[in-house]
Amino acid sequence: MKNILLATLMFVSVNADNLAMPKSWKRGITVVQYNAGFNKSNSIENLTKLADAKVYDAWIDQDPEMKETGRIKSVPTIIIYNNGKEVRRWEAGLMMKLDISYHEIQKFIDELTGADKF
Repeated sequence: MKNILLATLMFVSVNADNLAMPKSWKRGITVVQYNAGFNKSNSIENLTKLADAKVYDAWIDQDPEMKETGRIKSVPTIIIYNNGKEVRRWEAGLMMKLDISYHEIQKFIDELTGADKF
């Protein structure tokens, strides 16, 4: 019985991260901005200008599973995934704002892809 319980717990913990993550987020570099409607004015602008990455908005008030997928504690939160694995995260503080620009995010993407070497 103990072995069955341990196997079940391992299966659940291994698959929990991928439960709600769309397949498209698991290929290449993906930037996801998690936010909620009440805080929309604090979204980072111009993310669609990012090169060499797919960009998505995840509204946690419209899709609560997204909050669990990204382990979101505050909004907005921006996470960069590389082939489905989180490689960088920016989280808002008490004022529910992020102090970054899309230029800073692009710089990190360029480091990931090697584009900063040229």
